[in-house]
Amino acid sequence: MPGFRMKLLCCSAPPAVLAALLFVFTVLPAAAEKVGTITFLLGGREEIQVKPSTSQVWSPARLKAAVMDGDMIKTLVESRCEITLTDGTIIRIGENSSFHFIDVNLKKQVRQLRAELPQGEAWVNASTAKAGKKDFQLKAPTAVCAIRGTIYDVAADSATTCKVYDGKVEVGPVTKWSTSMPRETRSGPPQQVQGPVEVPGPFEVTLEEWQQIVRGQQIVVRKDGKFAKSLFDQRADSTDEWVKWNKELDAKAKK
Repeated sequence: MPGFRMKLLCCSAPPAVLAALLFVFTVLPAAAEKVGTITFLLGGREEIQVKPSTSQVWSPARLKAAVMDGDMIKTLVESRCEITLTDGTIIRIGENSSFHFIDVNLKKQVRQLRAELPQGEAWVNASTAKAGKKDFQLKAPTAVCAIRGTIYDVAADSATTCKVYDGKVEVGPVTKWSTSMPRETRSGPPQQVQGPVEVPGPFEVTLEEWQQIVRGQQIVVRKDGKFAKSLFDQRADSTDEWVKWNKELDAKAKK
């Protein structure tokens, strides 16, 4: 019978062939999920590049191209890139920066994102995202920033600087990377603090637990793990070209 012959042919295949088939079926990686779209590019064709997790080759970024989980994006001098995630969160990457989507799942009841900023600067606007719980963490070289429906800027160099423009951010040491979000320490809408909130003596205390910063505050974490938290001069900060550019785009995104 034809079916019987087919069975014999499969069973009589050399062991090496069966092993090769098994290897093929077991090592093929699952297709990466789309996490967002490139919605703005500023710079020359070769100045903004993307490398997928399945390749070692960098390719020029393309406007409206899909961004997949695991993708790495890098920018050169005087170049910028905006990515809009599938849940509406906006991430902008400044010049001379690199950004890596490590593990993203925006389909869960609690949307999850793990990303890394090895160098450079990134502006994150999660206030544009759809409602619901988020577990977003951005890792810089010296600290981890966990966001909750907020707008903030992270600059990564020899130290990590995080400024909050709306909402609040939890900042913790790199040892907290990939842990669950810290529990809320207060309820109600975020409030502007009335005066500088600093650790006793700038850079004299090592960051070991989550520190919360709210609108108008910044935290700087050095390579040795010591940190300082304070208000920043919002008037002077508003004249910074990078900040002005992001605020203008955020205003357009609200319309």
